[in-house]
Amino acid sequence: MTAVLPPDLETWLCAYLRGKLKPSYGKILVHIREPDDYDGSYPLVVVRDDGGSQSNRVLFDRSIGITVRYGSRTLPGDCRDLAAKIYGLLTDPAICQLDGSPIAGIEEDGCNGPYFVAEDANIARCYLTLEFSAIGEFQ
Repeated sequence: MTAVLPPDLETWLCAYLRGKLKPSYGKILVHIREPDDYDGSYPLVVVRDDGGSQSNRVLFDRSIGITVRYGSRTLPGDCRDLAAKIYGLLTDPAICQLDGSPIAGIEEDGCNGPYFVAEDANIARCYLTLEFSAIGEFQ
């Protein structure tokens, strides 16, 4: 019997966003965790898979949280613009048709944001959530 593993959306989404954002933003870090020494001098995008249920043998429901940090709290426009661009990229139905995409569908009522989050440091922070149906990995 073939095992079906939950999809690794964090890795796929990080690679996808890096490819789309690097040409416009140059020094940008897209990763699954925030570096301990992050100082806000470049845009940072953190992708987190919050899991979900398995809807059938090969499909998994996944909730994704994305944090964007960029610029100062007093001038948060660049952060909001980057977060909105990411939201647009990840809610475009064409993402389901890309070669190698594990995303089978976008659950629109589970997509929210971007919105600002309180931050102690003088770095602007936005957050957005997405819900996908994703194809598991066959092993």
